[in-house]
Amino acid sequence: MRHRTYIYILALAASLIGCTSGLDTYNGVSGVYFAMNSGSSYANADTTYLESSSLPFIITSSRDSVFNVKIKILGAVSTHDRHVSVRVAEDMSDILPGDYEPLQGSYVLRAGEVFGSIPVKFLRTASLEGQERTLTIELEENSDFSLPIRYWRNSSTEYVNVTRHSITISDKYVQLPGYSTSHFGPFSEKKMKILLELFDMKLTDFNERLPLTMTKAMGQKFDRWLQQQKLKGETVYEEDGSEMKAGDYIY
Repeated sequence: MRHRTYIYILALAASLIGCTSGLDTYNGVSGVYFAMNSGSSYANADTTYLESSSLPFIITSSRDSVFNVKIKILGAVSTHDRHVSVRVAEDMSDILPGDYEPLQGSYVLRAGEVFGSIPVKFLRTASLEGQERTLTIELEENSDFSLPIRYWRNSSTEYVNVTRHSITISDKYVQLPGYSTSHFGPFSEKKMKILLELFDMKLTDFNERLPLTMTKAMGQKFDRWLQQQKLKGETVYEEDGSEMKAGDYIY
């Protein structure tokens, strides 16, 4: 009996050691991936990533802007500078050559650093007015970094590709992070202009997420205003002819 128990304990210990080494998938690997945070207020916001970002020139008077795509390494930090290689994914980009400055083939990640960035300089060209165009960049393996992670698990149902990132630039009214469809309804340029006037706000006020209580109160006031216009016989319509509505979750 003792002999069988001893054998069982040895077998269990061996299986546990095997499981532990199996979990250590990236041991010794120097990898890199895009770590563009979602900007959410959830507890895991620092490890919830996005595949795409936007750069709306309409919120600024600037003629150019540098957009930093955040990267993060996997594995040990280094005592020497290393290089991160990137390229433009032509088949996923519709941006024009004059809309941005050409990328370098690689960018330096300084010694001792875990995070770095790929700076992309975009230009506000005349042809961009009223338009939006997308640039997609991809990481490439090199002698310093491999790409051991291609898909990152944000949740049990959402996986994102962290080896590429798309930046959409525009010079027109676009839906910004502070615009809540739950409280304001589907986005439109006409509606956005009404909201700015109704609440005496600027587009830059919507460039960050607004407090839930604030957008809900705004949605209620917007809904009352729409109803008042309708009672006066001045129903507000969207550009497509449909009646303008507030969001579904304001009360």
